[in-house]
Amino acid sequence: MKCKLALLFVLSLPLSAEEVTPDNWHFSGNIAYSNRALDGTIVNQTEDNNGQFGELFTTGNEMNVGTSSSTMVELAVQYKRYGVGLNYMPTSFNGEGTALVAASGDNAGFFVQSPLDSQIDVEMLLANFYYNIIQTPDTVFGVGLGLGQTSIDFNIKPELGNDLAYTGDQPFGFLNLHFSSNYNRFLYGFSLNGINAAFSGVDVDYSDYRVDLGYRVSDAEIKIDIIGGYRLINFALDIEDGEDKAATDISLSGPFLGITVTY
Repeated sequence: MKCKLALLFVLSLPLSAEEVTPDNWHFSGNIAYSNRALDGTIVNQTEDNNGQFGELFTTGNEMNVGTSSSTMVELAVQYKRYGVGLNYMPTSFNGEGTALVAASGDNAGFFVQSPLDSQIDVEMLLANFYYNIIQTPDTVFGVGLGLGQTSIDFNIKPELGNDLAYTGDQPFGFLNLHFSSNYNRFLYGFSLNGINAAFSGVDVDYSDYRVDLGYRVSDAEIKIDIIGGYRLINFALDIEDGEDKAATDISLSGPFLGITVTY
C-alpha cells in the first residue's frame, strides 16, 4: 500500500525592509532519518454482506510488518512573511502475519483466522503555502494552505480467501498551523496539518502532528541546525470500486533526527 503524503519547519530572521533585498529571501533544506511504525486497520467489504462484515480484516499489529526506516526531505523558500515548503516521505512495510477472513460454503457468515503476507508502500508528498502572522528574531507563528498527493500501493495475500490489492494516487488539500522559537541556541516548535473532506469522490481524513527540538550549531549567515523530534500521521481513506469497498485507517508514527541548513 502506498501513500503519497507534510510539513514545514522554518526558522528565519525578521523581515522589515519594504524594498527587495537579499535579506528578504530565505532558503532552507532539511534531511532527516526516521524510524516509523504502522498501526490502524484495513478492511475489505463487498455489497453481498451489506457493508456489515468485511471479507478481510487486519490491523498493523496483526500484519506483523515491523518498522520502516527511511529519510524525510524538506525544501522551503520564503520571501518576507510568505513561503512555500515541500516535504517528501517514503515508507515501506512488509511481513507475515494474520487476518480475519470471511469463510464460505457451510461456514458462510463466520470469520476464520488466516496467515497473511503483506507488502505496504506509502509515499507522501506535500506542498505548503504559508504566511507567518508573527515573525520576530526568536519566534515564528503562521498558518498555511497545502496540497498533498498520496500514492498508495498495497498487496495483502491471505492464505484463505481473495487477495486485497490496490494501487493509485489520491490528491487532497489541507490546512497548516506552525510555530517555532528558540532560547539562545536551543530550538523548539510544532506543526499541525489536517483536513476531513471528499476529494474526487473519495473521503479523506488526514492529520499530521510534529514536534521539533534542536540545537543551532552555526548562527552565521548560513545557519546549521541539528533537529530531532516525533511525527504522527493519521490517514483514513475509503475507496469504492463497483460493489467492493476498501477502508483504510492507518497511522505512521516515530522519531526522527536530521540537519537543517538555512540561508
